[in-house]
Amino acid sequence: MKIRVLVVVALLGALVACTPQPAGPKVLDREATAEDTLPASLNLGGVDVQVEPGSARLLTKYDDVKYFAARSTTAGTACLIVVPEGLPERWVTGCAAAGLSERIVTVTSVDGSESTLVNDGADTSRPEFKGLTKIHDNVLISKASR
Repeated sequence: MKIRVLVVVALLGALVACTPQPAGPKVLDREATAEDTLPASLNLGGVDVQVEPGSARLLTKYDDVKYFAARSTTAGTACLIVVPEGLPERWVTGCAAAGLSERIVTVTSVDGSESTLVNDGADTSRPEFKGLTKIHDNVLISKASR
């Protein structure tokens, strides 16, 4: 009897360990609000990253730029969408596997600035994040070098 119980417990543990976890920041799990709506001028259907419709969540607004996280149609992948207010045609986006490291994806804007999406709990004091400014728990930026 004890052996059967141990086998069942081991199998349940293996199933839980193999259950796919949500990809990317936990903010992607919350219900959408009106703030999360991407500008109508963004056409994400024509880009290679395939953002899942309706999955965008506003992370923060900083220096007249809005930063959104979204899910990709590729399982386990999260996206960063950067939209300058007043210049939505200069938006950039990128997607990458969310579970491989603290850093998910970095995108470069037209002005040369970079924005990085990081996983929840990322230790942004580590050397690889040196020189980046944390503007949200999940977003780090670097200004364009002049």
